[in-house]
Amino acid sequence: MNQLFKVFVTRRIPDPGTQILTPSCDVTFWESDDAIPREDLLKNVKDVDAILCMLTDKIDREVLEQAGPQLQVVSTMSVGYEHIDLQACQERGVSVTNTPNVSTDSVAELTVSLVLLTARRLLEGAYAVKNGEWGKWKPMWLCGVEMKKRTFGIMGLGRIGYGVAKRIKPFGVERIIYHDV
Repeated sequence: MNQLFKVFVTRRIPDPGTQILTPSCDVTFWESDDAIPREDLLKNVKDVDAILCMLTDKIDREVLEQAGPQLQVVSTMSVGYEHIDLQACQERGVSVTNTPNVSTDSVAELTVSLVLLTARRLLEGAYAVKNGEWGKWKPMWLCGVEMKKRTFGIMGLGRIGYGVAKRIKPFGVERIIYHDV
């Protein structure tokens, strides 16, 4: 009988990921939403075939050595992979993968939400309700700024910047300017 691929996941992950991994792999999860402490990371990677890490986990030579020679894959649930020693992985023949679109939509949506939160003074309004300051209508109180017919600037027009532009346009933004390197 074939032995299952042994995987260590350094954090709890959303169900689609667990549903994909668990039927075909022997998976161990760090059962926390917090970053795994270094000493626990080193203990848990021993003899695994794959590590699924987060951007907070430093995957360096020490971790790779602790995992052992059978380690084949280091995958990160992040766009960036600066926390992984790529040279050490290449020297050991360990493949490195990332998830380039894992947070594009979420970050673009959050960005637009924060723009609306500040432009429309929503947080101040929520505090006013909470503190009992909400009263009769006043024409100038908490008006904020409308997005309609405004010029909107974006620094960086990668996947996230493009996603922000796409989402902000329906609010009536007249012009979008951007800077990209």
